[in-house]
Amino acid sequence: MGKQLLQTLSHEEQILLLDILFTQQYALDLVSCELADIENGEKQVDEKRYQQLLRLYDRLLQETYDFT
Repeated sequence: MGKQLLQTLSHEEQILLLDILFTQQYALDLVSCELADIENGEKQVDEKRYQQLLRLYDRLLQETYDFT
């Protein structure tokens, strides 16, 4: 369902959704939950996607707590 919804959203709606995820700081929580599901065996993904999620998590974490 997620990919289908993404394809039906306009570009402006996609941007709006991303903006909300970042401004409400949900993006880090979502990636963290996704990683936990993978690590607990609740979701299966290939190694490439897992590594991408780890890098994204690290980047979001750095941006969230980078107050300098």
